Amino acid sequence: MTMDLPPDVKAAAHANRKIEAIKLLRVQRNIGLKEAKEIMDAYFEDNRHTISDQRSGRESGIGRFLVIIILGGLIYAAYRAFS
Repeated sequence: MTMDLPPDVKAAAHANRKIEAIKLLRVQRNIGLKEAKEIMDAYFEDNRHTISDQRSGRESGIGRFLVIIILGGLIYAAYRAFS
C-alpha cells in the first residue's frame, strides 16, 4: 500500500516535509488524516535509511561550509597580523 505513493508525495517525504506529504496524500486519495498519517508513518519507517541519509548529507554540508568560513577568517586574521 505504501509503495504506490504519488511522486510528489514521495518527493515531499524525501525532502523531510512529512506534514506536506500527508496533506498531499489526503487530497490525492481522498482519505482521512489518520489513514494518511498511518500510510506516511509506514513509508517513513520502510525508507528511514534513505531519508536519514539524505538529511545527514545536508547537515554535513552546512558543517563544511561553517568550517570553511572559520578557516577563511583565521587565515585572514593571520595575514593582517603579520603584514
